[in-house]
Amino acid sequence: MEEQVARSAWPDPPNYYKRYTDENLELLNQATKAGVFPEHPITTTPSIPEFKLEALEPPKPPTDEYSVFDQKWQINDSLPTLEELGVKQLYPGTSIDRVKELKKLNKSLIVQFLNLLDVLVKKPDEFGVYIENISTIFINMHHILNAYRPHQARETLRLLMEHQLAKKRQQTAELKAKSKEALDFLEGL
Repeated sequence: MEEQVARSAWPDPPNYYKRYTDENLELLNQATKAGVFPEHPITTTPSIPEFKLEALEPPKPPTDEYSVFDQKWQINDSLPTLEELGVKQLYPGTSIDRVKELKKLNKSLIVQFLNLLDVLVKKPDEFGVYIENISTIFINMHHILNAYRPHQARETLRLLMEHQLAKKRQQTAELKAKSKEALDFLEGL
């Protein structure tokens, strides 16, 4: 019979977890209280390379942004302005009627698309400007829609909670009816 080899779906943890012994954590606690960390690296066992005591301290939590796989993410998830993204804003910056602005942008998009088709027929080399215009219009439309996302999330959550509340009220009414039916049955005995 062949020997069965135990395999894990996940890789082993990195070796530096072995640094966190009770003795090393006590040394870290003492150094933190004193405010002075030793200059020399700590050596525990031959299988663990030398390390400085400061390496045992956890990193400070990020306050504004963090990086994952070379992509920066914001802690406070906010929608950047089109100016910050380097895109021309085609609608007024103050409070706007989103539906009206989206309809305007949609009409502009159709006009730009028809112009692009016309240019592709007559002068195919000059299509780049129209592609850039269409791209800018799409980005502006997406920005207006993304600005509406927090409101959409709140409304979706409100509807979900109302649905759950109605379902619980219905279940409560059904339980009360069954309870009353059971009590009437018991009284009839």
